[in-house]
Amino acid sequence: MGLFGNKETVDLFPEVEGEKTFYIKKNKQTVRLDNNFLRIARGGAANALLQGLDGEKTILLNSITGYQLKEPGASVGYLQVNYPGSQDVKGGVFDAVKDENTITFLAEDKENILEVKRAIEAAIINK
Repeated sequence: MGLFGNKETVDLFPEVEGEKTFYIKKNKQTVRLDNNFLRIARGGAANALLQGLDGEKTILLNSITGYQLKEPGASVGYLQVNYPGSQDVKGGVFDAVKDENTITFLAEDKENILEVKRAIEAAIINK
């Protein structure tokens, strides 16, 4: 059959057993967390302009060496993860919202972000 002839549907982002999924509604981000990976997917026109249409970013939890957490207030909060080879953003919230390794959030999503933070800390401690 031709290059585009067979329209078989393939799920590129299948759900993993034991996975928790958080949807950050205001920023149109989906965060998936399991025992091995942190996955960040973005949607919406604003995210496409800031970061492009980059699909889903997958980060191995035990490769994370640190994180930066900023409480939401006058601007959005963010959780930025660092791992070997990643770039540490120094420009505050304005640069963080453009970073593919950053989850931005508002106060209403704080509990979900704290759960992700605890998983990151556990992975760092248990290396």
